[in-house]
Amino acid sequence: MEFLTDKTDGETLYKLILSLVVPRPVAWVSSLSREGIPNLAPFSFFNAVNDEPPVLMISVSNRDDNTLKDTVRNIMDTREFVVNMTSEELLTKMIKTGQDVPPSEDEFKLAELTPSPSKLVKPPRIAEAPVSFECKLYKYVPVYDMHVIFGEVLLIHVKDELLDEKLNVNYEAYKPIGRLGGDYYVKAYGNCKIKR
Repeated sequence: MEFLTDKTDGETLYKLILSLVVPRPVAWVSSLSREGIPNLAPFSFFNAVNDEPPVLMISVSNRDDNTLKDTVRNIMDTREFVVNMTSEELLTKMIKTGQDVPPSEDEFKLAELTPSPSKLVKPPRIAEAPVSFECKLYKYVPVYDMHVIFGEVLLIHVKDELLDEKLNVNYEAYKPIGRLGGDYYVKAYGNCKIKR
């Protein structure tokens, strides 16, 4: 099958991109409103784009009514956020935070997660998350109807059991997940190591 993108409807393109560009890591972004209300939401249009200094990228759509999602508004207002990584054990809670709720509702409470103070930014990180990246806004780029946010990483939190003395990651302890299409996720670890 072939799809000319300028002749294919948006719903089909969305389904194709989400289902074929896989697996994607998930950024579980915590932010604060100007009023100090916490927000927590997952985004799978996400990746690392630089290592020194580390820079992460998330791409966020508007709500169905074409208004800004709380994450975008909060980051544009405060210029700070935390990217928390999820794991197999946290998947159900992560999905719960993806619900469309009013800005006044605290997703930490909704998903029964523990906010933990960050060291260099105001938004809290998720205490249960295996990895968290404290970020300041590096750049904002509109791409058609998406909001692409680049965050410079200021501090990386890694749970002790995930790293050995040589900084090798124990993926059996980390248990990261990747997003597929629709409601499908995949374990991002296993026995597929290629010897070099």
